[in-house]
Amino acid sequence: MERFKLKKFSQFLATFLTFVILGSCFKVMVLVEGVTEVRPVNAIPVPAGLFFGSIGAIGCAVGNLVSDLFGTLTGTSVLGFLSNFLAAYMPYRLWYLYTKEEPNVHSYPKLFLYIWISFVSALSASWIVGTGIWLFAGWVPELALIVFVNDFVFPILFGLPVFIALTSDSVRIGCAKEPKSCLPISDRTRRILTGLYTVLLMVLTILTHFGDHPAIAKILSVPALILTILIVV
Repeated sequence: MERFKLKKFSQFLATFLTFVILGSCFKVMVLVEGVTEVRPVNAIPVPAGLFFGSIGAIGCAVGNLVSDLFGTLTGTSVLGFLSNFLAAYMPYRLWYLYTKEEPNVHSYPKLFLYIWISFVSALSASWIVGTGIWLFAGWVPELALIVFVNDFVFPILFGLPVFIALTSDSVRIGCAKEPKSCLPISDRTRRILTGLYTVLLMVLTILTHFGDHPAIAKILSVPALILTILIVV
């Protein structure tokens, strides 16, 4: 038991420290003042979730909160905490929804799966931050797309090569095992819900970027929240 706890703490610490170091280094590359910046650090959540599961997700969430101390710590930092937790936990949950094989990208279907779960994860973060900032601080139409690009491009551009290297035969870091579901929902139903969830968040992201639709964002966020719970819990 003590060895297990030490392993989990080491996983948390590795994720947390990496996130804080990278996150704080790029605070000067501001895109929306006091809210977000160019974030290469967002390459971390997808691999961290696949490697360490919920522990990796917590490490990303806490790491983002601490990195906000370097210039962007406000009341809305709670949104960053939630979005970075989901950005790591969602890929972990979705991976085992589509395959029971341990996470890897040693084949084209697995590579596509990595890209797919990164896409859904980025939409989730985009929705949480974009709509949440509106509720707390005001409507920022461009924010949802900025968050989506940060959370989708960097996991592919930087996170994927690292993930390939760490799951190679010469390194072979073990990934988190399949999570247990708390709700009595079949995998087939969850896959259908994930498809609906993805379409819903794509519509929400497009509407918020290309027009002033705060009322629609508020309405669509209710089913988005319900679907998030049904997929990840």
